[in-house]
Amino acid sequence: MNTGKNSLAYDLQEPFRFLVDFAVLSLIERDCMENKDFIRTENYSLRLRPTGAKKLTEEINLWFNKRVIYKGNMSMWSYVMFLKTRELAQYLVGKRQETNFVEPQYETKRQDTSDIRQKILSISYSDWKKLGFSKGTLHS
Repeated sequence: MNTGKNSLAYDLQEPFRFLVDFAVLSLIERDCMENKDFIRTENYSLRLRPTGAKKLTEEINLWFNKRVIYKGNMSMWSYVMFLKTRELAQYLVGKRQETNFVEPQYETKRQDTSDIRQKILSISYSDWKKLGFSKGTLHS
């Protein structure tokens, strides 16, 4: 690690970030989080209380334990993450010629259409502000 340089762990988490995103969305869609699960700080941001952190951790664990087909086997996402980390390490030390973070892919059942997605993506920033959304909302 060099000062000012981010750890490789930050890069390694990116291909699997969607699992955490889905866990958060799942909690929201099921209305599992309550006001008492959050603390509002002096600068008006929200932080999780231990009750909220426990709910989130349990939900993330459920998503990490979901299964996906990888290399012909049904494997838990947590095990796939382990295998991908090992593959990357082997690549970095020259024991492997290539590494692939595209496979496996998570497939979702969508309830929206490409027209709706395009309409959302085409809303201008000023219109987002008028609707009460922040700059990063739905643009991550």
